[in-house]
Amino acid sequence: MATQASAYISEQNPFPQPLTALQLIDRSRQGLMGTEAGHIAGLLGVTDKEMARLLNQSVATFHRQAKAGRLDAATSEKLLLLGRLAGYGATVFQDQGKFNRWLRRPLRLLGDRSPLDLLDSPTGVQLIEDILGRIEYGVFS
Repeated sequence: MATQASAYISEQNPFPQPLTALQLIDRSRQGLMGTEAGHIAGLLGVTDKEMARLLNQSVATFHRQAKAGRLDAATSEKLLLLGRLAGYGATVFQDQGKFNRWLRRPLRLLGDRSPLDLLDSPTGVQLIEDILGRIEYGVFS
């Protein structure tokens, strides 16, 4: 679903459309601007504390990096994946707010964990993209 998800980046999202795997790699190597971290947190409707957890950082490190010029490649890649997911989710649910509420809802499919709980790893992001693909195409999960 990753290639499909890349086609669903919305205008609200700061990334080019579509974001191919090679573009994702190039953008992450260049490093995103620190301000883009806050923008993606806003898209997902998460607090700074939640975003820091998704990036596997302390809140202080998240704030310091958000104020910095360019972010490192690893942080940039995580943010790009989260930004792509935000765009895809908004398209599937046809509303960013509905998608953000869904992110917080525990799902039986995920062992009664919320999708947001899994977004701190690339594997978790891929799993949630796969679930969104099933929702988009009406596949029972």
